[in-house]
Amino acid sequence: MDIATVNYYSENAQTVAVRYESVVSSLSDSFAEAFKPRSRLLDIGCGSGRDLALLASLGHECFGVDATPEFVDLSQSLHPELKGKVLHAALPNFEPPFGGDFDGVLCSAVLMHIPESELVPAAVSIKRCLKSHGRLLYSVPSKRLDVVTENRDANGRLFVPDQSNRLQTIFEQLGFSLISKWDNADSLGRDSVEWISVLMELTNA
Repeated sequence: MDIATVNYYSENAQTVAVRYESVVSSLSDSFAEAFKPRSRLLDIGCGSGRDLALLASLGHECFGVDATPEFVDLSQSLHPELKGKVLHAALPNFEPPFGGDFDGVLCSAVLMHIPESELVPAAVSIKRCLKSHGRLLYSVPSKRLDVVTENRDANGRLFVPDQSNRLQTIFEQLGFSLISKWDNADSLGRDSVEWISVLMELTNA
């Protein structure tokens, strides 16, 4: 995970969490299609815990990790049902948490913060968290007009462009098969930002 990006989230965790909690992720409309009922799920980069709490309310057994220690604490204070179920861990390399063997992994608005040189080991770490035929749902920007200098925004956060096709190829080489992909509007209503979401299944573990 890019250090400058993690530092930004650490320094602004409370403000960012309030912003996240103020809206419902557009990706959540796809949760029912992506994950089978009562799945054991891991949210990598769970942030404020918003999506994890929603998934838990839908009957899933939910766990999370985040690279920002402040988010690890905030997610559990904002959503007490997540207490003891969120740990500090960062891509590209971490051991499968909570015993691994997950039915599904959510990785929403995270992988664009991974330098290109770390994408393959990051994908390998994600794969190791899943059981055979586990599902992976991830989203990355398809448009980010506020990123202009060395793939960074005004706050210094890394947003590597054109990650969707690159990531799909990497995951396919690791034994994943594409189920579907689609465009999403920005949950925060920003005209300068659009997203692409991808649902894959680990068919060759």
